Amino acid sequence: MADPALRPADALRGLRLGVSVSGSADLGALGLVPRHAELALAEIARSVLTGRGGLMYEGRVEPEGFTQFLMHEVERYGSHPDALTLCLAEPEHRRLSGEELLALDQGLGPPGRVICLDPDGVEIDPSTLAQRSEQPAGLNGHHDERSYSAVRRHITRTSHARVLIGGRLNGFNGAMPGIIEEAVYAVEAGQPLYVVAGFGGAAALVAKALGIDDLSWAADSFPKRPDDARIDRSLVHLRSAARNSAWCATSCGLEENEMRQLFASSRPSQIASLVVNGLARIRG
Repeated sequence: MADPALRPADALRGLRLGVSVSGSADLGALGLVPRHAELALAEIARSVLTGRGGLMYEGRVEPEGFTQFLMHEVERYGSHPDALTLCLAEPEHRRLSGEELLALDQGLGPPGRVICLDPDGVEIDPSTLAQRSEQPAGLNGHHDERSYSAVRRHITRTSHARVLIGGRLNGFNGAMPGIIEEAVYAVEAGQPLYVVAGFGGAAALVAKALGIDDLSWAADSFPKRPDDARIDRSLVHLRSAARNSAWCATSCGLEENEMRQLFASSRPSQIASLVVNGLARIRG
């Protein structure tokens, strides 16, 4: 398998990859720790950025986690404009004052930018936020669900492909687990999907629901999930979207044997190589 660094330096120029990653309750059973997911994210980010591509991420500023990790990778490898677009849903940027939002945007430097969206997914004028002297009052749960859905739709509309890694099935924000919802929007839009099921979680359920991996390589109880009707409804929605759209699993630019490797892998370098090779092919 070719290392993505051997591709032309601008192999991914102009292409934006939506990144969906969060912790999974299956890591321990797989002999993995959260650091493995971070390493996979780092390898993907490095490979995309050195190919002059861009990353889009639905960020959480507090508590610190994958957002700050991505910002660090952009600082190391993102020398070009549009290297990282950090999209904040209303419940996330609501926690920050105008001064804190400005510091976050400046911290990204020229290669990155922060976009704040309202509950309908409309980008908010940065000058309005800059004048915010304190954190505004909170909204109710329904508005928050709508806000998270809106930012996920925005990333689908403004990116060219999506990678899914892990994903919480407990304590998720929104009407359904975020990674499953992001998969629904990608499938409805016919967007290429790179599903990494080897870390378990919501991504593994997505792979099985779409029929792109039967998870025969894993234990019967994999992935670990609660008895939650919202998860069941989200998977029904995902399967329906796949039946009623033009989405195709092979639109990601990978051959069937490569897709099988991607689904089951937990090796960061292999995952990144497969993702970037697929991206380069669909861009070409």
